[in-house]
Amino acid sequence: MSNDLVLVIGFATEVSTEASVAFSGEFFKHKNPGVMFDPRQLKVHEVMTTDVYIIQPDTTLLEAQRIFKANTIHHLPVVLDGHLEGILSKTDLLLISTAFPLHDSGARDKNNEPMLSRMLAGEVMTRHVVKLRPDMALDVAVGIFLENLFHAMPVVDSKGNLLGILSWLDLIRVAFVPQQQLHI
Repeated sequence: MSNDLVLVIGFATEVSTEASVAFSGEFFKHKNPGVMFDPRQLKVHEVMTTDVYIIQPDTTLLEAQRIFKANTIHHLPVVLDGHLEGILSKTDLLLISTAFPLHDSGARDKNNEPMLSRMLAGEVMTRHVVKLRPDMALDVAVGIFLENLFHAMPVVDSKGNLLGILSWLDLIRVAFVPQQQLHI
């Protein structure tokens, strides 16, 4: 059996002789033959992650760093009273914490600790964030990802309250996890 990875409208998909996967096609056929659905019918709320770690604007970068290190996440929505204020990425934090290079990473971490304990998420977060709506078609969200090279986007209601986050990982799950395991 031959397996190749193909990029089809932003989804890395595995194509085999047994079950082909094509996001742009009429139907999506998983490796589990017989399980087919049209991914263009999916909405963002059906795929997004709702169990999201959040921080507040007054959270120190040291605390944000601890959250990133303790969990396998790359984005922390910054929320105040349920309302999305911005987003802090692991890359944002990395750029700040490596701004003054030291060859010894342990010494760098020790020297950065006082600085990170004084800087607040609200001071360095990305404020103007592209937000998705839960009822948005998934293929529209994929287009936004591709056009802007985003890694994750928050999902908010009409009042700007955070409902979840949609990441590339969520999109990969749709491409490779059988439908019945996705609860869609």
